[in-house]
Amino acid sequence: MFLAADFGGILHWSQYVAAGGILLAMALSLIGLTDTTASSGLRQHKLLLPLGLLVLLAWIQGLPLPSGLIGLLSPGSNEAYSTWLDGLVPASEQPSVHPVSVSPFDTKHVALLLTFLLPLSFAASIVFHARNRLTMLLSAIAITGASVAIIGFYRKLDPTADIWFFNSKSTGFAGFVNRNNAALMLNFGMAASLGLLSWRMMALHHIELDDPDFEFNDLLSLISDRESLIGLLSSITCSAGLLLNGSRGGVVAALFGLVCAFGYVRPRRVLIVMHFLAVVIGISVSILTVPMQLNLETISRLELISADADTLQKDGRLLHWQDGWKAAMAYLPMGSGVSTYGYSYLPYQSKSPASWFEHADNLWLEMLVETGLPGVVIAILFFTFLLGALRRLSTSADPIDQGVRVAAWYAIAAVIVSQFFDFGLIVPSNLFVGLILATAVVSRQVASGGLQAPTLEDEDDPYEAMAMADPQYAMAMAAAEQEAESAADSIDADESESTDSAPRGNKIKLQSTSTLGRLTSSVSVGAIAVAIFLLSLLAIPGLKRDAESESLVRRIQSEYSGMKFRPEVLEQVETLLTENLADNPIPETRSLLAATQRDRGRLAETLEWRPVSIEQAGEIYAKTSLNERGLDYPPPLAAMTRDPLKSIQHYQDAWDTSLAGMATCPLGQASRATLVQLQSVLEPQPETGAAIKHLAKFYSTEPIRLVRLGKRAFMIGDYESAISTFRDSISLRPSVTSTLMPLLRVNQDTLPLQKVIPDNSRAIELAAADVLHWDNPDNEFLRFASTSIDCGRASNLADRAKCHALLSRIHFALEDFESAAETGEEAIRLMPDEPRYRVQLIEQFLIAGNRKDALRHARLGRNTTPDDKRFQQFIDRIAEAERKEVLTPALPEDESVPSIESILN
Repeated sequence: MFLAADFGGILHWSQYVAAGGILLAMALSLIGLTDTTASSGLRQHKLLLPLGLLVLLAWIQGLPLPSGLIGLLSPGSNEAYSTWLDGLVPASEQPSVHPVSVSPFDTKHVALLLTFLLPLSFAASIVFHARNRLTMLLSAIAITGASVAIIGFYRKLDPTADIWFFNSKSTGFAGFVNRNNAALMLNFGMAASLGLLSWRMMALHHIELDDPDFEFNDLLSLISDRESLIGLLSSITCSAGLLLNGSRGGVVAALFGLVCAFGYVRPRRVLIVMHFLAVVIGISVSILTVPMQLNLETISRLELISADADTLQKDGRLLHWQDGWKAAMAYLPMGSGVSTYGYSYLPYQSKSPASWFEHADNLWLEMLVETGLPGVVIAILFFTFLLGALRRLSTSADPIDQGVRVAAWYAIAAVIVSQFFDFGLIVPSNLFVGLILATAVVSRQVASGGLQAPTLEDEDDPYEAMAMADPQYAMAMAAAEQEAESAADSIDADESESTDSAPRGNKIKLQSTSTLGRLTSSVSVGAIAVAIFLLSLLAIPGLKRDAESESLVRRIQSEYSGMKFRPEVLEQVETLLTENLADNPIPETRSLLAATQRDRGRLAETLEWRPVSIEQAGEIYAKTSLNERGLDYPPPLAAMTRDPLKSIQHYQDAWDTSLAGMATCPLGQASRATLVQLQSVLEPQPETGAAIKHLAKFYSTEPIRLVRLGKRAFMIGDYESAISTFRDSISLRPSVTSTLMPLLRVNQDTLPLQKVIPDNSRAIELAAADVLHWDNPDNEFLRFASTSIDCGRASNLADRAKCHALLSRIHFALEDFESAAETGEEAIRLMPDEPRYRVQLIEQFLIAGNRKDALRHARLGRNTTPDDKRFQQFIDRIAEAERKEVLTPALPEDESVPSIESILN
């Protein structure tokens, strides 16, 4: 619950605290190894096998290995450490030994976190082996889900609430950054709630609705039962939360969870009751939400309700999954490293509509990219163990086992379905809850191995009814009856003592068949416990270092806006970050250090311009931005000194820091972006050109960023990269053409239009419209435009007419008067009520000397739009010109008169 409130547990310091709590829980659970009701041998810990393999895989992915071996294990990773370092790191300095992971420090952190899944699963298997703690588990999960919903309600009702775990993101809910992540926790709460209700219904009222003895009081009495009340209230609250938080995937997952829990795996005798409960819950949700006038965001975001809904077809996931699949194929068989998806897909993106997908919004695709085939095998093994345990648990006669089974089926369906559209199981709070529930299922299946449902031969057993209601009580009664019969038959004292030691109450002793077997099992479990405990102790310091580094970075980032104008404070920040980077070189620390060094250089440069007032210093500082620079570098007066400028030293430090991070995060964007920024103050370096090419691929679906990169490439003289980058940006968004035309107009030699403008009709139209206004139009491009523009692609008559009018102007500029007249008349035909197209055509006719057609269109225009005085003016002009020609006859040319050119020369 505490992790759920802390952004779902995504902060490193909260993960460190959780790891300490897990280690403490495991230490306390070791006491249960001496209790046969808590420990039945190795079988209850079978989930440690896939979990251990996952942890091992994560650590192997972070181990440095020869590049030749990496090329076999993960070709994509080998390419990241070779091809994507070309031009940035000299070939002699490129690592010959590197890990599979393309972000080893991220993989190392997640490997540390995954290590604590082992003690968590071990402790959960011991604690929830016995039935009396399962109700506590279901209640705790149900209350956690309800708490998330309540916090989300409060945040919806009072958006101005200022509580530390709230965030301002519109996509968040309660303490979670992402509404879909929160929906998974709500579904876990819903699963546990329904598990509680199923348990109480079977334990208290094992009858069907069509039974002659059935009374509605049996159903209504669940309200007065404490455990039932917890399940009922939590299910209502979680249902309302799913409707309010806006996660469509969460609602779909809930529907599948209900189908699997009650429509497929539940016994027939409870189906009708659960339908009734579903109606009750639905009515309760309506009562809960309608009076508060809350916005049912999940419903409003459905495309059937709103035409502007951001649905799966529109939010870009389907397009991005194509890039994710290409990345998955490139990194097979070993993957790119856990927690590296935000980097690993970048070299393969061509369809993604957003700037950066830190996650794939599809956990199964993300798992395939990061863990490859071993991850698939581990996942299959995990679910095989879990589903096998559920199948065997279905034969148990204990009602609590049936409740756990219902909760597990709901949770499995919800996870499988929801993670096709989200990545919520990565969030530690959801991951821990899901693992505890799965471990409880496997462990409980082992514990209930001797408590099976009665067979057909046992239907007349007098204790069958009691066993279904409360099997522990039935067993105790059977033992007491056996003891009484033994006393009546004068059985000896030894047998009597043996009978007295029979299991009673809540303890079911499941012992091995031999003393040697029990000893071997106990020793094996003990050895595994010691190994897990020691491994966790070794992992704790690593989580602590990561927590300190992240905490330092987050504190500085939150206060950076107030300190970036204070040179002495920035110097202290740089010292802190440098020391921390030496101890724990994570990419985030390195990026912040480079930004700090860059800003120190900017402050020093502002002073080197020698401002005479605070106002002037502010103006100079604004013009020293590395993105949109308004001043030359270096400052002329400061450059005359013999001592090196302080600003150039800081800028060079930022450059060196960024380059140093390339080998440890070869696909990082931040380091390359810093190199590109610094090229405006440093001498052009070959690394800058390589960084621009790489970023152009990483941002290949972002037209605005591509335009900026193209301008940077043009500034350093890399015209080939500038042309290709501009062309890509225009292909993505043709409207970008208008913003580039001023640059293209004055640089026609280095940026020829026919190379920059792609074969896109809309882009060609915009470019041609601008070229027509040039003093010296590019006729070669206009000829290309006249044959490339496709007016038929326009979606409406107005756009089509506008296109034909443009074509008419292009043909006229090329002196193709016949085509100009034809396309101009087509524009008029499409929009006869729009006078500007006819006016344009008339002017073209007059310039070409075609008064006849000009007069004809002028008269047609006057008849069509008599209120437009321009057509009458055209008629008058044409009449005046003809009158002058009639009254002033042409004089014969005197060949003896010298020409003006000869006189001037």
